[in-house]
Amino acid sequence: MPQLKLTLVDGFAGGGSFIDECGETFGSPLLLLQTVKEAIVHLNVTRTKTQRNVDTRFHFVEINPSNFEYLRHLLKSEGYSSQFGEKIFLHQKAFEEVCKDIVTHTRGHKGGERALFLLDQYAYDDISFPTVRYIMSSLKGAEVILTFNVDSLLTFLTDSKEFHQITERIGLREHIDWDGYKALKAQTRWREMIQRQIAYGIWRATGAKFMTLFFVTPQGHRPWSYWLVHLSNVYKANDVMKGVHWQHGNSFGHSLEPGLFQIGYQANQDEGVTGQMGLSFQEPAAFDDLLKDASIKRLGELLPEMIKEHPEGISFMTLLESIANRTNANSQLIRQSLDIALQTRDIRVEKSGGGQRTKGSAIGASDILIPSNQRSLFLPF
Repeated sequence: MPQLKLTLVDGFAGGGSFIDECGETFGSPLLLLQTVKEAIVHLNVTRTKTQRNVDTRFHFVEINPSNFEYLRHLLKSEGYSSQFGEKIFLHQKAFEEVCKDIVTHTRGHKGGERALFLLDQYAYDDISFPTVRYIMSSLKGAEVILTFNVDSLLTFLTDSKEFHQITERIGLREHIDWDGYKALKAQTRWREMIQRQIAYGIWRATGAKFMTLFFVTPQGHRPWSYWLVHLSNVYKANDVMKGVHWQHGNSFGHSLEPGLFQIGYQANQDEGVTGQMGLSFQEPAAFDDLLKDASIKRLGELLPEMIKEHPEGISFMTLLESIANRTNANSQLIRQSLDIALQTRDIRVEKSGGGQRTKGSAIGASDILIPSNQRSLFLPF
């Protein structure tokens, strides 16, 4: 591919810089511009003839007048003014006011329906999920990275007219069990139960095929955690995002079980109802070796049983897509989890071009996983 056409949208751009303990630091607009420059250099570092290009359009949206003017000034001072109106587009409006115009502009970028929307909202109600659904359904290659201050919502959430209106406006009202709200609030684990409903609601309301939802807890005195939500319609994007979480495990947390989990509260899976360990949001666990080992082990137990439900076999990609929203593992870890099942002959893996795989790490997307009738009497060392 000699050229990639891409649109990057920052829905809450701010003033372009902020002050932290290290002094003035560039915000997301400058980071996006710098990252594309670095990507182009990386793509061409070993090329001596034809150069690859990333033809990128940037949309920076900021409603606050003073922030907007400072962003414009900062971009000029950094040498970007010549790209205004051609590559860089500034919008002094609320994101939801300009979203459709940006989508239309992106669709007019011939061959450029690949778009990443960064929606770093302050709380939880600046973005409605019907708007996100519009993005996901209108652009073939759309991805959305959304922040959602779940701690803030749960701290103030009540079964009141005010919150019925708020949750209705952002598209979550129908996904919260208001009839059972008082009963849930009476339980010690009510926050976990409602978090599950909200997580499920985000997925359903956005219409995205794939979703990752992980915790970020900022530093500081009694910080409120928020969710970093990634939405896409392509498994590869979901897989890459999970890889980012594993790479930067010190920054992200995962609050559901290793292996497979289920978003959406169900009373028959509630530990308080069944008396057995249920599927619940827990304290966020870091993406470290402990969580990795636990995830591989648990998937190694569960996936061969799932494969047995397909006597004629199931492609590895079909398996990946079927569990994508129920696991923290990316495809690399899922391959590792199948290694023991391969060695013990619980399953066999037929290559698309003929022959069989002998290692989980070698499984290809189009390979077929088949439950085996023969099992080894010996476990691998």
